Amino acid sequence: MNRNTCLEIIEPGSAVRYPRTGTYGIVTRLIERGENRFAEIDTTGLLYCLDQLIITELSTRPEKSMNRDEQLAELEKERRQREEDPFDNEHSLDGACTGAG
Repeated sequence: MNRNTCLEIIEPGSAVRYPRTGTYGIVTRLIERGENRFAEIDTTGLLYCLDQLIITELSTRPEKSMNRDEQLAELEKERRQREEDPFDNEHSLDGACTGAG
């Protein structure tokens, strides 16, 4: 299934997973901003790009329920990951230039 087909299937009520953090949830609403489409997930209240979500079944949702502190820690971890620049590579340990140029 290509991503475009998947994008059309995600709608409010869809069970989805965000693979970068393993967050599961139910889509509560869809939002369009410019050319981008986002889904809000009930478990975090955050918006996720539709092309980053994977449709899943409710039965694959983790059985363990998290307490409030665990949920807050997970949300903070996810926010930090979203703020990080995906192009920010760590410097090599030997100090050698790793870029092209």
